This record gives sequence, C-alpha cells and structure tokens, in this order.
Amino acid sequence: MDILSWFPALTTTGLFAAAVWFAREAISARLARSVQHEFDGKLEGVRSEFRASEERLKAQLREREAEITALRSGALSALASRQAALDKRRLEAVDQLWAAFNSLAPAKGIAASMSVVKFEAAAKEAERNPKARQLFEVIGAGFDQSKIDQSSADKARPFVSPMAWAVYAAYRAVTLHSVMRWHVLKGGLGAKDFTDREAIEKLVVAALPHYQEYIKQHGSDVYYNVLEGLEARLLSELQAMLSSSEFDKAGLELAAEIIRQANALQTATNEAEHAD
Repeated sequence: MDILSWFPALTTTGLFAAAVWFAREAISARLARSVQHEFDGKLEGVRSEFRASEERLKAQLREREAEITALRSGALSALASRQAALDKRRLEAVDQLWAAFNSLAPAKGIAASMSVVKFEAAAKEAERNPKARQLFEVIGAGFDQSKIDQSSADKARPFVSPMAWAVYAAYRAVTLHSVMRWHVLKGGLGAKDFTDREAIEKLVVAALPHYQEYIKQHGSDVYYNVLEGLEARLLSELQAMLSSSEFDKAGLELAAEIIRQANALQTATNEAEHAD
C-alpha cells in the first residue's frame, strides 16, 4: 500500500486531534471565566461587607467621641452647678447658724447673772422666801425665751460642718442650762436641776477638750466660763466653712476623677481606631 492510501486516515486523525484540543481549550477558558466571575463576585461581597463594617466602626467611634465630650462638658458642668448651689446654701446656713447664735444673747445674759449664784443655796432660799423669788424674777426681767431662734439652726444643720454644729449645740446647751436654773429659782421649785449635766459636759469637752479637767473639778457651776471659748471656736469653724477649703478639695477631686475616666475612655477609643 503506498503513502497515498494512508493520507485520508492521517488527515482525519489530525483533524480529530485538533478538534479535541480546541474543545479542551474552549472548556478550560469557559471554566476559568466562570471561576473568575464567581471569585470576583465573592471578592466584591467581602469588600462591600468590609466597607459596611468600617462605616459602622467609624460611626461607633464618632458616637463614643460624642459621649466623651458630653461626659467632660456635661459632668463637669453639672458638678459646677451642684457645687455653686451647695456653696450658696452653705453661705445661707452660716447666716442661719450665726443668727441663731445671736438670738441666744439674752440667754447668755441670764447665764452671766446665774454664774455668781450658788444654785443649791439660792434654790432653798427661793423655795421658802417669796422676796428671793421676786429678786430672781427681776434679774431676768424682759427675758423672752420664745425669741430664741432654734429653728434656723436646725435648718442649717445639714449644711454646716459637724464641728460647727457641735460647738453651737454646746453653747446653746450651756446658756439654756442657766435659763432653766433661773426658772427654777424664780419659781421657787427647790434645788432641782432639770437638765442633763453629763450630756452638757460631753458637748463642752468635745468642742473644748482643754476644759475637761477644769469642768471635772468644778462641775456645772463654771459652765458660764466656757462660753467665750465656745464663741471663739464657733467663729473659727464658720470662717473655715466660708473659706470652703475642705469642700473645694472634695469638688476638685471629683472633677479630677471625671476627667480621668474621660481620658481613659478617649485612650480606648484611639486604640480601637488605630487597630482598624
């Protein structure tokens, strides 16, 4: 068989091989395009989700920054307003307590008169002698206990320092102790002391510790002698309140704590932003 007889077979085989190769290339190209299209779609979805997540994060950061600003300005502003209101009320309380103290001046006058009287001996005499009772009534002529302003002091109590109140309470107790004794004498009620001398002594010693031994030795007969010391101590306490050093320190510490927390929140926000 010569070569011409093989030519059709070779041609057919070659054409078939070429067709198979082109078909394979076409399928490969189509598969590649399909895969690429699917990959591009998924990649775009990831990008879109990432952009949305980024926008949400930015919105959260902006919201947190707004909260920080509100914390700084709002909290400090509220603190300043509250402090101003407290300062105003504290000034009013000082006026109220001092007015109540001044209303005790007539009672102090009674205390001055009673300081030179031996109470037990005078009480026995007043009980049996009307003239003695008249004498003690004259000593307190014009005294009106209803004019002693105790309500103002009670209203001021929550806004004054504990020591200022303690000193005022001791001063009031001492003067009213003398007034009570005066009532006993002018009424001829006998040697009765209707006040709690032990409680008064504790008040005085708490306000003026250096008087403890003096009062222990001489008892209630020397209560009047501590009034000047109590008045000086009360003035000192009220002046300390007006300077507001203790309250200002507390306010500054609170403001510093607010700023510290705001700064911590700002730092956390910055770190979150940089991490993105």
